[in-house]
Amino acid sequence: MSGRKGTILIVGSKKSSTKLLRKVLPSEGYRCEERTSAGETLTFLRNGSTDVLLLDIAALGKSGKELLAKIVEHYRDVMVIAATNTNDIDTAIEYMSQGACDYVTKPFNVNEVIHKVGKALENRKLEVTHQHCQQHLNEKLGEQAKEIQETFLRAMTTMCSIFEAKDQYSAGHSHRVTEVAVAVGERLGLQEGELEDLRWGSLLQDIGKIAVDPYVINKVGQLSPGEYQHVMTHPTVGANIVGSVVGNTRLIEVIEYHHAHYDGSGLNQKLKGEDIPLLARIVALADAYIAMISVRPYRAAWPRDAALAEIRLGSGKQFDPVVTEAFLKMCEADTMPKRRKILIADCEESTRLLAKSALSNDYTVIEVTNGQEAVEVAQNQEPSLILMALSLPKKNGLRACYEIRANPATKSIPIVMLIPGHKDMDEKLIRDIGADHCLTKPLDPKSLMDAISQFLKIPSS
Repeated sequence: MSGRKGTILIVGSKKSSTKLLRKVLPSEGYRCEERTSAGETLTFLRNGSTDVLLLDIAALGKSGKELLAKIVEHYRDVMVIAATNTNDIDTAIEYMSQGACDYVTKPFNVNEVIHKVGKALENRKLEVTHQHCQQHLNEKLGEQAKEIQETFLRAMTTMCSIFEAKDQYSAGHSHRVTEVAVAVGERLGLQEGELEDLRWGSLLQDIGKIAVDPYVINKVGQLSPGEYQHVMTHPTVGANIVGSVVGNTRLIEVIEYHHAHYDGSGLNQKLKGEDIPLLARIVALADAYIAMISVRPYRAAWPRDAALAEIRLGSGKQFDPVVTEAFLKMCEADTMPKRRKILIADCEESTRLLAKSALSNDYTVIEVTNGQEAVEVAQNQEPSLILMALSLPKKNGLRACYEIRANPATKSIPIVMLIPGHKDMDEKLIRDIGADHCLTKPLDPKSLMDAISQFLKIPSS
């Protein structure tokens, strides 16, 4: 607030009627300014701080109403007191209905003006406090709404992962699609908020499949027209599920339109070309590519070159040409993100299944059942981390760990030993032979993910 108490702007003609105010108001501790037109007033408001504006209605005429409207719209923290002749109270009341906080009559009664200016300043303080409280409340509500939405999205993502994990052919599909989609989005120069929506939309693209008959999803062989129609309801179902809680249109559009063909030839398609949201066009290509290079119950995985050739053929038809070009350039430059590999060496199927279920969304999981295979795979496939059971046929875990550490090509790979929970093992002994960490069996998924986060230097969820 300018001055000791505040700034009072008197707007009207510089007549003797305001002369007394110009003398008395400063003596009361106010800074006093005068302007004679609406234009001068708006310039002053733009460039300076004003607390109370005394608006002489008769001096400005019609422009006074226009000025009041602009002040109410753009300078809501300025308190306006309408000044009118004694015989024109109705106009003052009209001004108050349009946003003025009070009125005074001319000729001015100095004590009345000082009293009403003081009251207007008190009202201004209350209004500013209210605005700050409302802003703070809105920010808190916004933060809470964001937290609720993110919690919901994480829950839906977990549900989608569980659904995929039940099928060995689709386990981790959404996460692999997300990696490709976000990489393409970054190459296209998407902003941070768009990339975040692209990530969530990719992860949740198939959430609607929870309403699809599992027999149809896992059917070996070609789907009948009716079965295909049934499967293809999942984008709409998924958009409705997420949209019932999340008010993010861009994210929901990814789910709803991720199977739309660029040329409009998709099943029951309403949009085509650039009318299809860009994020959905990105996911459409990423989804198709990952499906091509993955094993399905009705076919083997396509070779990478064959999948890329199919993407090229689909440019301008199934896929957006711009998205296709960005994707293919990344593939040609070999900058497409590669999934890190985790090797699990354990002869117990239950342990391998639990680890695969926990890890396959984010990593390529390689399974072996004996120590000799573990040593060979470690050298040939260079996994990012090894989970090694203590008890293994052909070569026990300790021996396999020692050989991996002795090989210059594999010595830096982190090794986590899996030991029986009932066995009293000396962890120092395990570390002495080269292991970095040990976990007890049966495995706890959270402890497993925390260990992997620690050794692969990624944030745990």
